[in-house]
Amino acid sequence: MILLFNACAQLRTKEALDLVKKISKQIPKSFYSNPHLLTSLLDALMKCGDVTHAESLFYSSKEKLLPMYGAMMKGINYFNIYDK
Repeated sequence: MILLFNACAQLRTKEALDLVKKISKQIPKSFYSNPHLLTSLLDALMKCGDVTHAESLFYSSKEKLLPMYGAMMKGINYFNIYDK
């Protein structure tokens, strides 16, 4: 799943975002506790332009690791969203 999210992040297309959203809805909630999976999902959402969903997942995460902050900051910088 991580590889799929990473591939979609590299594509940065609406189709890739649709696939990321579809897959993320199907994964069990317990998988969201995996920091590697969550970081990959955050990165894909941010790079594909779904900042709102990425922020929601980020803020709901109980354990925020440095790579998660990095994924969020890269997206904020890419889209020039400096008021966050």
